[in-house]
Amino acid sequence: EVGHLEARVPWLPVLEAVYAVGFAVAYFASPFFFPVFVAIYGCTVLLIIHQAYRVYQHYVQDDSTSAQWQRCLFWTAAIGYPGGFLFLWVPENALCPLYPKVFQRLHLHAIFHIVTTMSPYCYVVFMTYHRCLILKREAEHRLGIGLA
Repeated sequence: EVGHLEARVPWLPVLEAVYAVGFAVAYFASPFFFPVFVAIYGCTVLLIIHQAYRVYQHYVQDDSTSAQWQRCLFWTAAIGYPGGFLFLWVPENALCPLYPKVFQRLHLHAIFHIVTTMSPYCYVVFMTYHRCLILKREAEHRLGIGLA
């Protein structure tokens, strides 16, 4: 719902169905489910970022305060979630067995949870504001509390 009819993508329901079937098969049949799960989950996150980027493009040329907020929220969400995974969760899980004392002091897992909580929140505020704009409802960004 970008606000125009061209937002409908005919192949998206097919992609979602293939994803659901692939996920179910991997869950029940694969002895290597966890790496498959991580790959499928990563693809889902990238698809959501791709869809949100289409909305983001509506705010690129706009210099209003709301557009600046929208751009900041988009990039926080789009970089934070995959960045938290790649730079906090993966290194901790890969290297913690080798260097447990170092990773116990770094608290990467706690930081990962903070980042991956903040990122979806920014995404929800970003999309909610856009939806209000499309539906011609009042909404404004407020520092520290999201939308009002």
